[in-house]
Amino acid sequence: MTNKTINDFEKEILRKIDNNEWLTECEVKRLIRDCYAVDSIDVRSGDWTVYKQEIIKLGCRTFRVNWERGLTECQDDLFESQIPVEVKQITKMVEIAEWVELEQKNG
Repeated sequence: MTNKTINDFEKEILRKIDNNEWLTECEVKRLIRDCYAVDSIDVRSGDWTVYKQEIIKLGCRTFRVNWERGLTECQDDLFESQIPVEVKQITKMVEIAEWVELEQKNG
């Protein structure tokens, strides 16, 4: 996998994150809308919005940002100021137990 060169916007966002500075609503919105997202997770659904976590990739680092998607044409999406949390992907295995029928013995 090759690393693409990061642009000035990405550098500024990384600088703010590394300095524990809050991103503005506009910066959060731009991260989500301008194709930085590599995954999207629906956390829970309310009456008017879906609470979401977006996984954002900046350079070779990944971060989680939270936002709300409006469910109606009258409800706007909501992007709040926040400090993104750095995350990494892990793989988990889930074991499932089942009950199966035994073969019947003749006789």
